Amino acid sequence: MAAEAVVDPGTALAAGVGDLLTACAALAEVDVHGVAFTALAETAGALERVRRQVAGLEARVLAAVDADGRWATGGARTLPAWVRQITGAHPATAARRVRTARALRDVLPAAAAALAAGDISDEHVGVLIRHATDTPARVAQLADPEMGEEFLVGCAAGLDVARFTRLVAHWAIRTDPDAADRSYADDLDREELFISDVPGGSLLRGFLATANATALKEALTARTGVPPAGDTRTPAQRRAAALNGITHLALDSGTLQPTARIRPHLAVTTTLDTLLALTAAAAPHDPDCTRRAGATACICTTTGSTDGSGGAGGSGGPGQSDAGTGGGQDTDVLARITADLDPGVLAGVEAATLADNTPIPFTLLARLACASAVHRVIFGPDAEILDVGREERLFTTAQTRAIIARDRHCQYPGCDAPPGEGEIHHNLWWYAHHGPTDITNAILLCWHHHDHVHAQHITIERHPTHWTFLDRHATPIGTTPITTPGTPPTPRAAPSTSGSPPSTGAPPSPGASPSSGSPPSTGSPPSTGAPPGT
Repeated sequence: MAAEAVVDPGTALAAGVGDLLTACAALAEVDVHGVAFTALAETAGALERVRRQVAGLEARVLAAVDADGRWATGGARTLPAWVRQITGAHPATAARRVRTARALRDVLPAAAAALAAGDISDEHVGVLIRHATDTPARVAQLADPEMGEEFLVGCAAGLDVARFTRLVAHWAIRTDPDAADRSYADDLDREELFISDVPGGSLLRGFLATANATALKEALTARTGVPPAGDTRTPAQRRAAALNGITHLALDSGTLQPTARIRPHLAVTTTLDTLLALTAAAAPHDPDCTRRAGATACICTTTGSTDGSGGAGGSGGPGQSDAGTGGGQDTDVLARITADLDPGVLAGVEAATLADNTPIPFTLLARLACASAVHRVIFGPDAEILDVGREERLFTTAQTRAIIARDRHCQYPGCDAPPGEGEIHHNLWWYAHHGPTDITNAILLCWHHHDHVHAQHITIERHPTHWTFLDRHATPIGTTPITTPGTPPTPRAAPSTSGSPPSTGAPPSPGASPSSGSPPSTGSPPSTGAPPGT
């Protein structure tokens, strides 16, 4: 009788891996771009099964290396360190591979067989290791013939990793509820938030327990809402804007430290000279306008204002028409609210600072000053305080109510944010040179679009029937109609690229002022609250 040939396992393993490498090298030469989609889809599924089987083989090999023990003779202090030397993997990846190999060998034999057969993935195995092997009670439950490892592996074969994770989490809580409670308490203790200052802002990093993280995500989602048409921001950018909005709501509501002498808020310190330079830099530049004696900025006159808040001769809104009109007078423009700044005027001017003495750029100062309460402090030559003025806002309560009654929501094209989530945007130079702010030169914007208008130096023109938004190159961004009492509610229009106003808009509340911007005749405020300032 002929003797059967005995195949050495090491030889078979090396030969099989060699054949696999040869096959992979041959497949690398195939031009997959010319293959039909059906064949590509079938290949993708087959490759996933191969990848799983390779992961199972790797786990078995590492488990054998671990049991052999000779990996330590080469100087490696731990098996993950040896894996790093052999594979060049990241330390966390090497540790995960070793942890998987040991768990499959010691407590998850059914999962090891399913992974080797390609029925489940290494990600399914990772879920089992994290949630089913972390306490003695759960390891013991794995041996249960009905609700143990065999049950979980059978579920894994038919579920994607996300759904399988939820199933195993339920299994883990039912198996060891006391451990689940301890884990929840530990997660709360782990909660932390780092706000690290970096050039231009701060970097946020931290950890929240599941419930609190879910609550935060729900709040951000509710604040973000459905993005309007034309919103090109990424989801991450929208989440950042939502967080900023929630911060404003918390600070402006007055609920934080309500009994404090000064409620927590953003404080900016600047000199009078800086404010004067800022208003000069924000002045319109038109070849036809005149200069007030002693002023560094030109003051433009009204062109055809018919809204009752000021006629020709400088008592109404500015009428410069350098944006797209070649410098000629545009009688259709009742007011122009510009967020552009002349950097030449600001050269050499002292920067304003936050409370911790961090300097801020002039565009940000203009944005904050636009809706701030101003508190005057006069110092003597030796830094002694000579005078402390009372806090004042640029708009009276009646003016604010009138603007809300007229605009009703953020007027940026396509935005419906309510008044309580926004501020009044206006001309700083008008207040400096003409005295109290005229509501003709003011518009309601939400916090996000108020930031956007200043950051992008957007100019807003008021026409008899609509607002026109122009970028810093005088190219129209979009329009928003100015509604009057009795206008029926219609859907909001998305931002347009033409200069013509859309035919839709939200109506003001009953008793609101006409589109002229004059205050309402009644003393009762509208139903919405005045937008808070910065």
